[in-house]
Amino acid sequence: MKTFLTSLFAGAFGLFALGATAASADHRPAFCDKNHDHRTHASNYYDYYPADKYFRNGPTVQVSLSIGNDRRADRRRGDRNRYHNNRGGKGRVVQREVYDTRFRARILLTEEVVRSRRGPQLVCTVRAVGPQAHRVPDRRLYRIAHRECSRRAQIRVYA
Repeated sequence: MKTFLTSLFAGAFGLFALGATAASADHRPAFCDKNHDHRTHASNYYDYYPADKYFRNGPTVQVSLSIGNDRRADRRRGDRNRYHNNRGGKGRVVQREVYDTRFRARILLTEEVVRSRRGPQLVCTVRAVGPQAHRVPDRRLYRIAHRECSRRAQIRVYA
């Protein structure tokens, strides 16, 4: 009789435990008013509430790995042109050259016709861009400018 009661008690406790876990698995996460991806605090949040602008289907974790000298990443970031407020020059481009360096930087030569009060002027701009632009010697920028720019162009070198 004692073994029967023990097994009956164990079975009842097991059924209670299974019922409690099933009820807790069906628990609805609390509604959140903050503007963020709610899966950070409740992985099943969007199963119960409508998707907002932070919801995207797919993985929530991204992994990026870069090995070696990745010049394509430099080109994807674009050139940060601090002299023309990220809009490029304000004139008609006559000549544009790109020189690679041994560093993670490029030398850009841009010759353009710019309108001014005194009429159109020819301006030749040479600058080094990239994460290691500070390593490019000024002497190399000036040599490229004097070799490649037109004689009547005003030369501007930004190092």
